Amino acid sequence: MSRRGSRSPWLLLTAALVAGPSLAGEVTNVVASDRIPLPAERESKYRNRIAQELGGGGWQVFLGDLHSHPRGHSENEDTELDFTPQILRSEVLQSAFRHGYDFFGTSNHTSSWDDGYDGDDPISQLSPELDANGQPELLILTGVESHVGPDDGTGPSHDHHFNSFNRHVHVHSDDVWDMHHEILNNYSTNPLLSTHVQLNHPSDNVWFTLPTEPDRRRNVRDAIELTEFNGLPRYFELLRRGFRVAPVSNSDAHATTRELLAHEYLDRNPDGSFVRPFIDEPGVPREKLYGDDFAQGRGGVVLPPGTPFNYNNFLTALRNRSVFRTGLAPASGFFMVNGRPMGSEFERAANERRLDFTVWGTTKDGTGYGGNEWTKLQVWNPFQPGAPLKEITYSDPNLINVREAFSLTPYESIYVVTLTQNWGNSEVVMAPIWVTNPVSKPTVSFEHPVINRQLVPMLFINGGGNSLILQRATNPLSPDWKTVGTITNNYYYPIDSATLPTTSLWRVVDPHQQTIVSNATTLTIANGIEAELPWVGTTTHDGVNVTVHWSHPQGVAVDYFASRDNGATWTKVGEDVVANTNRYWNFYTGGWGNSNVLLKVVDKNDSGRFGIAGPFFVDATVEQKIPATSSNATINAIAAYTVTDDNTGSCWWTSNGNEQSVYIDLGQVHLVKRMEVLFGSANPPSWYMGLSLNGSSWVIQDGGSLSYASGQTLIRDYSQRSGGGVNTRYVRFYASGTFPGITQFSQICDVRLYR
Repeated sequence: MSRRGSRSPWLLLTAALVAGPSLAGEVTNVVASDRIPLPAERESKYRNRIAQELGGGGWQVFLGDLHSHPRGHSENEDTELDFTPQILRSEVLQSAFRHGYDFFGTSNHTSSWDDGYDGDDPISQLSPELDANGQPELLILTGVESHVGPDDGTGPSHDHHFNSFNRHVHVHSDDVWDMHHEILNNYSTNPLLSTHVQLNHPSDNVWFTLPTEPDRRRNVRDAIELTEFNGLPRYFELLRRGFRVAPVSNSDAHATTRELLAHEYLDRNPDGSFVRPFIDEPGVPREKLYGDDFAQGRGGVVLPPGTPFNYNNFLTALRNRSVFRTGLAPASGFFMVNGRPMGSEFERAANERRLDFTVWGTTKDGTGYGGNEWTKLQVWNPFQPGAPLKEITYSDPNLINVREAFSLTPYESIYVVTLTQNWGNSEVVMAPIWVTNPVSKPTVSFEHPVINRQLVPMLFINGGGNSLILQRATNPLSPDWKTVGTITNNYYYPIDSATLPTTSLWRVVDPHQQTIVSNATTLTIANGIEAELPWVGTTTHDGVNVTVHWSHPQGVAVDYFASRDNGATWTKVGEDVVANTNRYWNFYTGGWGNSNVLLKVVDKNDSGRFGIAGPFFVDATVEQKIPATSSNATINAIAAYTVTDDNTGSCWWTSNGNEQSVYIDLGQVHLVKRMEVLFGSANPPSWYMGLSLNGSSWVIQDGGSLSYASGQTLIRDYSQRSGGGVNTRYVRFYASGTFPGITQFSQICDVRLYR
């Protein structure tokens, strides 16, 4: 496409590529010895393909620069020249070609625009030289950089700089309205007939703005497609201000002189040569001037598979924001979301409540251990710039090609994806996606927060993705959240009240972003028995007691049940025939190893009135010692508990040689296979043991005599008896007599019974 017919694009392009004689009136006045020698042939080509699994050879990646000035400035704050530095545009384009750019844009300033020179340049040119795939090696664009800005004391006027291509926007004004007006005058919904605008070096002091009128705002926003990238904070600010801009990195290189650059450019070596032998110039990447310790970023444009690389398709890619910026020239990035490429703005379908991302990163001719391996992928919401929504880190030094798939729920209106490489933490920042109708974050409530046990409570869910993690807690003061499961979000969910405690808290968590947590809502079972596990530990073995505490305002007699299948079936494990309002009861875990256990306390006279405690996990470790309590004795009953407290330093004792006994309760009937009695400083000459199943009828089962010895242990083995042991719930251990002249009492410190 050529704006004028006075100069053929092929004539000018040939001049660019073979450095033919300049046209009349044009001049290069930058000292030749200050310019880096032109490569003999095209080099440093970073054109690439990415996401090749999508077919057609993959998306095509082209890298270039859309901000350079063959004509510079004649002065700065320190120096003033009597001429304006200039390099023939044909020489600049030849440098861009030889240094491997795929596309290159020049954009002289409106403040020094020369219609006789700048205005006569073709809008675009394609090189006649083709790559191995038959694509032009170089696309050249001619643009203009305009100056505009409010003269409102927030900074120097004209701080807003912007480039325009295809249809030039010439603005040199203090009024941002002029910028909007001229953009609208040159805008079309057809990218081939429209201006294409890039915001240059956005500032913290003076920010670009969009019109407030809806139609003007929409069209200006559509025309402004790019922004120069100078850090995520400034980029995020533009996105928050409503701009739909993709990031690019450019050089903003000007034709200049050593005197204007000053500083290190005037420093000399001892032999009189310059420390920096070459100065900045448009068309020459800065890494060529400064060496391997410096990298000049690039703008990247991606075209769909099979799409020819030409001016029309390039403009269409800009309008589609199929663009990224890269800190290292060989690095490229691209992503798709639900089949849409980066840069897309869309209204999600009603059932589209999950965003499936696939992100690709590649490095042209890269090798591992060269610093160009990928180290990090991040997804950002510009409205929450403090931390990424998602971060994936990599540690493979050979990871020069990355493909990552993950899902997010579309709570945000903008998603920015970045990839980071090891060398200098250089980033690839990709054009975002814009979601015009994001999902609201989930909230939950019960239709009826107080119900009777026989009803099915319905949890209502507002917002959230197509799946959610359902969680429940039982302690309102310090919620102990446990996951119930992952549920399909149909906006309501029936809760099985059969296994619920009297009071429970409920919430949902997003499975893809577990920092997204709903409010907590409470469900109360009005006709239930309040049940809890006050002391259950993190580790519970097979063969220990777990205490359940329950209460009810009215005294009730209860049955105790346990379940290892989340309440599908229940096993009766005990009962209280006497009515209580408040009770602590021990559940024996023997035989329940390797199970999640629920306990249920049921009113004997109303099976619909019950309470649930748990679940808790009983592991496979078996405790052979039977848990027991002792709270009564024929003498010194206050010390009876010491017989089962596992503390040999505390003992129950007899006061004389008369026969005395202590009572032991095993909690339920057990088959006892072994008994150990640990005596203290004095033991009785004789002992015997009575057993009872009910605490009232006793049978003497064992006994014997002892010689005196301080601290001795009595061990009895019942495993060889008929039935493999003795069945009992209650044990009564008797001690009788003293050793005259030696003892006046007996000490029993521990009685241990084993299954």
